[in-house]
Amino acid sequence: MKIIYLRMNPYFYLVLLGCLLLTASGCDPVTRHKVVTSVLDGYPALPPVEELCREHEERAKIACLNKTAPDSSLSEQAKGSVHVPYEEKRCNDCHNESKGADGGQKDALLIKPKEELCFVCHKDILDKPFQHGPAAVGDCVACHLPHDSIYPALLNVSKESLCTKCHVERRKAARMHDQFVEKGLTCESCHDPHAGNTYFFLK
Repeated sequence: MKIIYLRMNPYFYLVLLGCLLLTASGCDPVTRHKVVTSVLDGYPALPPVEELCREHEERAKIACLNKTAPDSSLSEQAKGSVHVPYEEKRCNDCHNESKGADGGQKDALLIKPKEELCFVCHKDILDKPFQHGPAAVGDCVACHLPHDSIYPALLNVSKESLCTKCHVERRKAARMHDQFVEKGLTCESCHDPHAGNTYFFLK
């Protein structure tokens, strides 16, 4: 008799629904929808794919912000940059819809291997005889993020500290370089970061 009372008590359903919703809140949208629709008849259908993508983008943006600058403020975020295909939701410009033959590999969802991918669109980036090492081998992610960044040009750190991530050696003409730093010039003021017609990629 007590069990019948619990089943008829409306608070029982509220508690059950609350538990299910709490369980589902940590899941992805599709799993969350499955849990909720198993309890509630007439629950609305899943939102359009664009909305699901938007939620994915927001999660990716938060992850990007945490990775590049955990303490960044919203004003810094506003100065950032967005990769145009990503902003226009043209995911298929870079990603395959299917996993392809190599299934579980990390780069399986890209239309080309990651060291060739950027050159599908950026064909003229290495059109000069002297090429910067990371760019020459297609390691674009050494300097750039693929979707968006809190920094200009999709950089993964500020342009003031970008080159010193790898170039820890003392500069030739160190005194001249120190004077440039004091005047607020950055490396790309004089050097092309991808390729150039002269040694040291001077502009």
